[in-house]
Amino acid sequence: MDTRQLPAPWVRETPLAGDASTRRYSRVWDSSGATAIVVRYPEDVRWQIVRDLETRSFCECRGVRVPALLAHRAGADWAVVEDLGPADAELTLMAAPAGGRFDLMLHTLVPLASLASMATSELPGWNAPLDAARLRWELAGFEMWFLRHRCGVRPPAGVVDWLDGLAAEIDLHPKRICHRDFHLNNLFFLAHGEVGVIDFQDILVGPDTYDIVSLLNERATPDLLDARIRKEVGSNWAEATSAEPGWDLRAQRVRLQRALKVLGTFARFEASGKTDYVGWMLGLARAVVPDLEAGGAPPALIDRLLDL
Repeated sequence: MDTRQLPAPWVRETPLAGDASTRRYSRVWDSSGATAIVVRYPEDVRWQIVRDLETRSFCECRGVRVPALLAHRAGADWAVVEDLGPADAELTLMAAPAGGRFDLMLHTLVPLASLASMATSELPGWNAPLDAARLRWELAGFEMWFLRHRCGVRPPAGVVDWLDGLAAEIDLHPKRICHRDFHLNNLFFLAHGEVGVIDFQDILVGPDTYDIVSLLNERATPDLLDARIRKEVGSNWAEATSAEPGWDLRAQRVRLQRALKVLGTFARFEASGKTDYVGWMLGLARAVVPDLEAGGAPPALIDRLLDL
């Protein structure tokens, strides 16, 4: 990339591996070795940069530790933000002794407590809320990409009605402002116990347990923390955020919805050639079966996941 397009003092730039986003990320260095992150927006998503900067400012002003904005020019297709470091929370937890991981996880609850302290009316309408219609639309991706495309089957009998009911039930849960993708790869342990948060652009109003479900059940967390520790972290979250009674049962239902939605997303990524997600997809399919059984899912759906 052409560093002449960037303001001084950056002299070297290295692209970073991307995820599902169409944005492109690079790490840049100045002559003293200090680093920052450049976010670039292709032409077809150029409009997103204004919204992303607004969501960053919203989070920062309300106590969520997000990367500081270092440079941006009106109309430019890039922004330079603070580099929170090369090791995300997953890598830090992997390097930590097993006995010290619980205390580290408690720090990750601080951003969630900040979000829980806000009234949902404070959030501008950047993103549509996770209501019944959107929850069900996400589950349609599971039907299309996981069942039809990857498994080569039509949704088994009763599955459509069951998915309809799951989305409608979750829509009745208490609402909070949600980060939307709160997992270890979007978190960074910083100095003085702070936890930095990235990928906050999809912030919206949704079910109260949505973010804690993501944190405790997705990506590497189940491999790094046993079920007992994760349950204890969940109890600490409930206390720190004053969750309404019954949160654990609500979380089980949200876990079902989010797991199926993610299976659909991973199957879509696989279909596009992003094979890195296959391992996560298969592990998630196995892990969600007990919740499906407890949640009254149609046996034909459970059998389809077990077949993997």
